[in-house]
Amino acid sequence: MKKHFVIILCMIIHSSDGFSSSAKPKASSLVERSSNDISKQILALARSGKTRQAIDLFYTAFDDPKFRKGGQINARMMNNAIGACARPFKPLYKEAFDIYNFGMEKGLRPNVYTFGSLMSVCAKRGDVAQCKSLMKQMRDSGIKPNSVVYSTAISACERCSPPRSDLAIELLKESIKEGSMEGFMNIVGFNAAISVCAKSGEWERACQILDEMEGNRPVDKKSILLDSDAFIPKPDEVTYGTVMAACERAKEWHTVLKLSNRMETLRQDLEMDGMGISSALHACQQLAYGRDALIYLKKMKRLSKQSDSRKGRGSHRRKALRGPDDVAYRLAISACARGGLIQEALDLLNTMEQETGTKPDVAAYTAAIGGCVESGDYIQAFEILNEMKSKGVQPNVITYSAVISSCASASAMADKSQKDPSKQRGVNYSQAGELLENVQTPMRAAMKLLEGMKNSKRKELEPNIVTYNASIRACAEGLDDDKAFRLLDELLQRGLKPNVVTFGSLMTACERAGNVDGVSRVFRLMKEQNIEPNEIVFGAAISCYRKAKESHRTLALLRKMIESRLYPNTATFNTVLMAQIESKNMEKAKAVFKLLSSAHSKRASPNRQSYYIMIKAMAENLQPANAEHYLYRMKGDGLKPDVDLLTAIVSSYERCKEPIKALNMMEAIREEGYDFYQMKIFDAAFKQGVKVINNVVGKGFAGSNPKLNETEQDDEVER
Repeated sequence: MKKHFVIILCMIIHSSDGFSSSAKPKASSLVERSSNDISKQILALARSGKTRQAIDLFYTAFDDPKFRKGGQINARMMNNAIGACARPFKPLYKEAFDIYNFGMEKGLRPNVYTFGSLMSVCAKRGDVAQCKSLMKQMRDSGIKPNSVVYSTAISACERCSPPRSDLAIELLKESIKEGSMEGFMNIVGFNAAISVCAKSGEWERACQILDEMEGNRPVDKKSILLDSDAFIPKPDEVTYGTVMAACERAKEWHTVLKLSNRMETLRQDLEMDGMGISSALHACQQLAYGRDALIYLKKMKRLSKQSDSRKGRGSHRRKALRGPDDVAYRLAISACARGGLIQEALDLLNTMEQETGTKPDVAAYTAAIGGCVESGDYIQAFEILNEMKSKGVQPNVITYSAVISSCASASAMADKSQKDPSKQRGVNYSQAGELLENVQTPMRAAMKLLEGMKNSKRKELEPNIVTYNASIRACAEGLDDDKAFRLLDELLQRGLKPNVVTFGSLMTACERAGNVDGVSRVFRLMKEQNIEPNEIVFGAAISCYRKAKESHRTLALLRKMIESRLYPNTATFNTVLMAQIESKNMEKAKAVFKLLSSAHSKRASPNRQSYYIMIKAMAENLQPANAEHYLYRMKGDGLKPDVDLLTAIVSSYERCKEPIKALNMMEAIREEGYDFYQMKIFDAAFKQGVKVINNVVGKGFAGSNPKLNETEQDDEVER
C-alpha cells in the first residue's frame, strides 16, 4: 500500500508544473522534432486552454542545446507562444512581452504576425496606447501592418474605458489609405469600428459608416468619414446587425426597424442573423409592435443550424443564435401583450418550451402580464398570475407589481370611457354609483393583492417602492386620494424611500379628486424628502387648479416650471390656456399662447387642440378678428381647421354686426372645400351680406330685380 502511495506521489510531483506525465515534453525528444512540430504543439496546447504548458514548451526548446544548435528555433514558435497569452479571459500581458523580449535577445526576427499576437494581448486589455506604440514600432522596423493588425487595434478602442470611437475611425481611415498596409482592409475592421461606435453610444456615426459603405455620401464633403477613392467592402449581415445594435443601445427603436427593412430591401443576398433579429425584437417590444414581433420570431425559426459567426460585434454580445432562445420569446411575448395581442402572447407562452427547450419562467409570465398593463385588462392579468402558479412558477415582487399596475390602468380606462361627472357642476362621484364602481373595482383588487404580499411568508414578495408606486397610482385612478396618502405613510414606516414617481402618482390622486389642499401637501412632502418636482408632478397640479377654477395658480406653476428649467409639454400649456379662458382672462390666454409659440417652449408647440381652444374662445367672446388671426396661423402650421371653427368665426362676425367680414370669411371657407349653401348659418350670413352690399352699391348689385318681392329676391340671390 505504501509502495503504491509513493509511486502516485512521485507522479504528482513530476507533473506539478502543469504537465501530465504523458504531456510533459522530454528534452531528448525535442531534437527529434522540427520547429514546425513544436509550433503546432504550442498552438494546440493554447487552443485547448493549456496556456502555461504552451509557454513552458517554448522556453524548453531554447533550453535544449542540441535543438538550438540545429537551427530549429524560429519566429513562428514565438508568435504562437505570444498568441497563447492572448487566449485567456484575462490575457497574460507581462508573459507575452517577456516572450517577445526573450526572443529578441535570442536573435529572432519579429514579423507582422509577432506584432499581431502582441496586439491581441493589448486589445483584450483595452490598452490603446500600447497598440499605437506597437504600430509605430512595426513601421520603424520596416514592417507594414495588415488588416488583422488594424482590426485588432480598432477593437482595442472598444475595450478601453471610455471607448474611443474617434481613434477607431482614425485607424480605419488610415488603414484604407493606399500603401498604408499590406492588402486591403476587410469587412472585420469596418465592423469593429462600428462596434466601437455602438458601445460609445454614437449611433448616428455608426449609421453614417454604413451609409458610406453602401455608397451614400453626405452632401457636405467635410463630414465624410471614409475616403471615397479607397476600397471599401460592401456591408454584410454583421455590419447591419452591429449598426442595429448601436441604435438599440441608444433606444432608437424606429431606426432599428428601418435598418432591418433596409437590409432586406437592398441586400436580398443577405439573411439577417440571430443577433440582428434580437435587436429588431427588442424594438418591437419597446414599440408594442406585436404583429411585427411575430414576423421576426418566424425569421429566427428559419435560421440555419450552422453557427453565424459574430466576429466584429464586440465581446458584450451573446453567443450566436441558431434559433429562438428564451430571451427572444420573452421579447415577443411582451411585444404581443403590450400591443393588445393577449391571445398571441399566451400562445407563445404555451409553445415556448417546445421551441426553445426552456419552460416559461417568471420573466416570461411577467412579460405577458406587462402587456395587460398597457391594455388595462386586469382580469387577464390575474388569470395569467393564477396560471403560472398552477404550473409551479412562483411569481415575484415584479410580477405582483405588474398586476397591480394593470389594475391602475383598468381604473384609468374605465374613467375615460364614460362621462366624467366631475366636469358637471353640482355632480360628484358619489352620485355616479355605476361609474364609481367600475373605476374602484380594479383598485380594490389591487389593494387586496398588496395585502396578500404584506402578509406573505415569502420574503422575496415583500413590497418594494415599485409596488407601492403602482398601488398609489391604483388609488389615484380609483379616485381614492385618502388611501393614496395612507399608502405613502405606510411605505415610510416600512423604511422605503419615496421617489418622484411616488409623488407624481400622489399628485395625480389629488388631481382626480380635485383635492387642492392635497396639492400643497404633496409639494411640502417633496420638499421634506429633498425631491424636486418634475413635469408630471407640475402638470397634475396645474390640472387640479384648473378644475378648482384657480387660474392664477395655474399661471404661477407654469412660471415656476420654466424658472426650474423644466419643459412643460403642449398638454400642460393647453390646460393653462383653458384655465385662463374659463376665467375670462383673454389677455392672459393670449400671453400663454404666445409663450407656447416662442423659443422658450423647447419641447412644446401649438397643436390642433391649442388652436381649437383659442379660436373658439375668441369667437365666443366676440373677438372674431382675433379668432381669424389664430385660424390663419393654424393653417400656416399645416393644420386644416374643422368646419365648427369656421362656423364659430362666421357666427361671431354676425353677432358683431359685421356681415361683410362674415362674407369674406365664407370666401375663405369655399377655398377650404366646404359648401356653405348646405349649412344654414352660412346661407343666412351670405344672404345678409348680400343685402348689406345691395344697400351700399345700389339695386343693380348681383342682378337684383326691383319687381321681385323679398322672398323672390332671396331666391334670385341664391341662384
